[in-house]
Amino acid sequence: MARYDHLPLAQILSNSADPALANRVARAIVKEARELQLSPSLLAGVLLTENARLEPETISNKGAVGLMQVMRFHAGVFDCDSDDLLQVEANICHGARVFASYLKRTKDVRSALLRYNGCVKTRTTPSCRRYPAKVLRQANRIRHQLLLYLPPAKMGALSSPAL
Repeated sequence: MARYDHLPLAQILSNSADPALANRVARAIVKEARELQLSPSLLAGVLLTENARLEPETISNKGAVGLMQVMRFHAGVFDCDSDDLLQVEANICHGARVFASYLKRTKDVRSALLRYNGCVKTRTTPSCRRYPAKVLRQANRIRHQLLLYLPPAKMGALSSPAL
């Protein structure tokens, strides 16, 4: 059954992208969430906050690349299958690991999200302090949608306080 765990998330993401891309994105999010012991809804919340239209080749005016808007200097730092940040799975792998490293360092989801957004000591984006709330709202929305799809035995995995 584990190989189909991504399908509910793929269905949710298909509202923002074609089903084949939504499937790849969902599969990669669930894989990284499982490996890093993070909530898939939280990673999906980051991804949708960064790139709501699911455009894998997006590059921001700050140089952040792809679905999770990963900075180029992160490419190759983590043990991902590829360093190509324009590749869907590699971008999600890098983004998830960047976030997980910030979470490990700060031990606080909001602080880790601020770091992920580049909002630590300076204001690199106009509303960077609002970023954690945006991500957490998105993650909560996704979590609630996922709960509609999952059987009771799987609900426990999604009900963690970290979303």
